[in-house]
Amino acid sequence: MNAIYARVSTDAQAETGYSINDQIRTCREHAEKNGLGIVEYIDDGYSGEYLERPALEQLRDDLRAKLIHNVIVYDPDRLSRNLTNQLLLADEIEKANAQLIFITHDYDASPEGRLFFSIRGAISAFEKAKIRERTIRGKRSKALSGKLTFNDDAYGYTYDKENSMCIINPEEAEIVKLIFQLYTTRNYGVNSLYAELKSMGVLNRKGKPFGLATIDYMLSNETYAGTKWSFKQYLKNVGPQKRERSIRDKSEWIPITVPAIIDRETWEKAVECRRINKVVAKRNSKHDYLLSGIIRCTGCGYAMRGVNYHRGNKDYRYYVCSAYINGHECDYRKTISSQELDDAVWLELTETAKSKRGLSIYQNNTTDTTAVKVDLEEQLTKLKKRQSAIIKWVADGILETEAAEKDLQSISKEVAATKNAISALAVIPSVKSIRSKDILKATTFEEKRRLLIAYGIKVFAKRENGSIVYTIKV
Repeated sequence: MNAIYARVSTDAQAETGYSINDQIRTCREHAEKNGLGIVEYIDDGYSGEYLERPALEQLRDDLRAKLIHNVIVYDPDRLSRNLTNQLLLADEIEKANAQLIFITHDYDASPEGRLFFSIRGAISAFEKAKIRERTIRGKRSKALSGKLTFNDDAYGYTYDKENSMCIINPEEAEIVKLIFQLYTTRNYGVNSLYAELKSMGVLNRKGKPFGLATIDYMLSNETYAGTKWSFKQYLKNVGPQKRERSIRDKSEWIPITVPAIIDRETWEKAVECRRINKVVAKRNSKHDYLLSGIIRCTGCGYAMRGVNYHRGNKDYRYYVCSAYINGHECDYRKTISSQELDDAVWLELTETAKSKRGLSIYQNNTTDTTAVKVDLEEQLTKLKKRQSAIIKWVADGILETEAAEKDLQSISKEVAATKNAISALAVIPSVKSIRSKDILKATTFEEKRRLLIAYGIKVFAKRENGSIVYTIKV
């Protein structure tokens, strides 16, 4: 039995002479010319960078079973774009006592033939890398000149191919404005906004209601505010027909100015609403903790987390310092009743609001965090010295790389946690003014949470001599 192998990746569909039909036709002509019967192995839409391709795997199985006498391929690139894989496949074919035949050039298994094969493969890989580099450079240059590098047909716009720019679609733009207006003025989450749009009969381009994912994407798309980011992310091939999307470093992003549908103020307000909704969302919490994400330990500056203990038929909820989770010592590890602290904090807020006193900064106990900050900075210095020492031990051959990686990962987590704790202790130079009526209007749990987060309120607390001592900071 004689085999024809043909392959084309999604990136190469338009390449001259590399279409599936052209490859098969040329290989068939060669086989018929030499009187060879054939069976075809076709991989349509698979990258030549990897060996995991259905038809290629079947061909290799048939070679191992000694069913194949000749393997006809249009060009070495169709067999594989990786030189090592080309040589591996050629070796498998030879060990199966089969002959490898290329249409575009002669191949033989002699040392000279293998050398030429290797050189040609290396040149092919080099050319591929150069083409990619030139393509990226061209796109970057285009983006720097203020033009879009791809067809952006985001809802609300029409793509102008001639000028590489998007232009506003008036009808769709009105719906975009409506979506942002509802989201930023009614304290909607995406689910509530979805239900509202559906009840209003608002439809997308396909005449169907907007989906949750589409609405969420639109609210996060800065294009509507007049800025389109190019080179923000890149796709990396991690397997056959599998790509991984990664975010580039922000220094690589290129801003492109496009026609704005909403003003910058509305966009910034939407960003803030998304931030608050993300924290307020209850989907990841089974219990209500008013100060979740807000409360910190007075002793070490680490965040305190809500925990629930079930005894008998009753639940008891507390706040506990999270320092121990990160392997950090803290002298204030006593639990604090979440209900007691939540009620106390909100009562102070409402009492202050009713008395119409200034709400810029207020507290029922002053805590000096200077000493805590010094201790944390000393701990950070020690951790960094340990990192440097481990790296040196690996370089000197004293410590195995595998063991070092585990230690470095653990230290990195401690470093990150310590930095967060130091940041939490930083004094906020600009003070927000909180309106009394906003506090008095908040009656439900969600409304209270939203207000606390929106104003950036932080609570530092500890249990001392059987009593809860706390500080409220704005």
